[in-house]
Amino acid sequence: MKISVIIPCYNCEKFIEETVESVLQQSILPIEIILVNDNSLDGTLKILYKLSKKNNRVKIFDFKANMGVSFCRNYAVSQSNGDYIMFLDSDDLALPNLIEESQKKLNKLNYEFNDEYMMSYCSYIQIDEGGNIISEEMRGIQAEPQEILGYEFLRNYISTSGVILKKEAFYKACKFNEKLTYAEDWDLWLRVAQIGGFCYIDKPLIKVRRRNNSLSSNLKNMQIGESTILKQYNIDFIENAINKRKLPKYINVCDFVSMMFRLGNYDEGFKRLEELSGNYEYYNIYFLLGLYYIKNRQIDLALDNFFKTIELKEHNGAALNNIGALYILKKNFKDGIKFLDRALLYFPNYMDANYNLSLLNSKKDNINFEDVKFTWRELRESLVRYS
Repeated sequence: MKISVIIPCYNCEKFIEETVESVLQQSILPIEIILVNDNSLDGTLKILYKLSKKNNRVKIFDFKANMGVSFCRNYAVSQSNGDYIMFLDSDDLALPNLIEESQKKLNKLNYEFNDEYMMSYCSYIQIDEGGNIISEEMRGIQAEPQEILGYEFLRNYISTSGVILKKEAFYKACKFNEKLTYAEDWDLWLRVAQIGGFCYIDKPLIKVRRRNNSLSSNLKNMQIGESTILKQYNIDFIENAINKRKLPKYINVCDFVSMMFRLGNYDEGFKRLEELSGNYEYYNIYFLLGLYYIKNRQIDLALDNFFKTIELKEHNGAALNNIGALYILKKNFKDGIKFLDRALLYFPNYMDANYNLSLLNSKKDNINFEDVKFTWRELRESLVRYS
């Protein structure tokens, strides 16, 4: 397995040396490290040339105009010599055994499943600009090849940094979409998932650096990007992918309804939930019903369903936040604070709950539906702390 490491670089003089060094310390070295300078305005290019002089594995390409991260990655892959490519962002860090662990598991799965696995990824932790850890381990899932598309539609578990992808599959999936500004990695993973399986290493072998000005910290833009990507797919195609997961039917139905809600199809989703609610005591049925009633501004019915949610899953942070927000709208501030505090007890970095509490200090007597923040998707088990 010959691996080419791809690192797009833009105004990264503060971190790029440490990032490249983390690759050069791998227990199994890549054949090359391709650094693409995307018309940086700081001292990045000078550092890149210094790195290339120190090690002949490092190759530099310098753009005289800013082309964007997807163009940089696509160009770098076109110049690469490996049969596999590994992506790494210019401020992230790879632990020394990332390539070795990824190669070992990819080879094992492809031996057992007749070369059906196209790429590998791992769990990761997140760090701030000073290298301080700001999250617990962010974990993914190991699924069979036919299941992974359904899981990926529901949530992107994958950090671009640390992904090792067969170059043939990269081109078969039509590369990164250079027109996308947000979620371009998720867009590609969805297309790769239609070609073959994903190998998951359940070890945090990447440190992902979150900066206050990073694209991924702009949650609203990320949501717009996700919506743009989902609209590329027929709803029946999404449902079929979700139903291929080897899970009970009621779980697959609920997860598909959550997708319908994200695409704005609330009424059809509600009908499916009503059919389930009489037959299954599953917390997500009631959480989704609560969202439906929020959408229709039926506060008491929403509360009833969120309370049913936490009866079945007491640490459901999204339901606790939504109960707190609904109580605020009912002017029951005491109970609102109680449930928001419970959400923060389970998820100390929970932005929606913190925001809703802050409303009580800023505009307690004049809060309306548009002011509070409801959570529309179940939370990850661990949340990132943004400063």
